[in-house]
Amino acid sequence: MMIAEASTEVAAPLERLRAVVLDPASYAAADTKVIAIHIEEQTAAGMVARIDGHLGPFRSWIRVRYVLSPRRVDLIMLQGRLRGFHACFLFEPLNGKVRLTHREEYDFGYGPLTRLVEFALHRWAVGTVRAEVEALRRAAESGPER
Repeated sequence: MMIAEASTEVAAPLERLRAVVLDPASYAAADTKVIAIHIEEQTAAGMVARIDGHLGPFRSWIRVRYVLSPRRVDLIMLQGRLRGFHACFLFEPLNGKVRLTHREEYDFGYGPLTRLVEFALHRWAVGTVRAEVEALRRAAESGPER
């Protein structure tokens, strides 16, 4: 399993940051692996969305269920080309700021080639997770509720 994780401190209220994490425009507005997020269904407990993007040099997509909790948002793969995928956004209040941690776990399921794929993509994956948390930080800090 390949894991990519990054954190940043955000000078915005937790609810503002959480809203930005759930806003598809927050990802497409910056240079991240996400090209577009298409929300298919929304409920009070979460949503289902198709995320179009790229996995390294390859265009890809994944259907995920967002599961909402007070201090975290989990993304659970429903459909995609990977054997498994799970991501989470963790919100930790800190003296008027919020520490945002984003973690992605990839299970490629390519048998003996899996380790080679993980080696080839790990640096890229960590860079994209860092880009996502920075894009979310900028979006939350530039919001009207700051």
